[in-house]
Amino acid sequence: MVKPTKFLPDPDDEVIPEVTRETLEGAVPPPPPVPRKAGKTRRSWYLDADVADRFADLVDDIHHQTRIPRHRVISALLTEVIDHAPTVQRKLMRGQL
Repeated sequence: MVKPTKFLPDPDDEVIPEVTRETLEGAVPPPPPVPRKAGKTRRSWYLDADVADRFADLVDDIHHQTRIPRHRVISALLTEVIDHAPTVQRKLMRGQL
């Protein structure tokens, strides 16, 4: 009788065959990666406290008047800013903002 040791697997363990090129040739290829969906995200920026307070008040005002979710209000406001970025950039460069 063979004395059990910690190096031998239990007799009832399944033996997994070695993975080789030959065993993989008939294997099914993995599925393609799932495309990432456009969803919500959270970002954090530092800005002047008074500007952050005014922005939060503006978002709250629009939300309470329209009942549109805050994340949609913020997205709409930021989209407008993005659309006017060249104007904002010119004002920043002239020292007007």
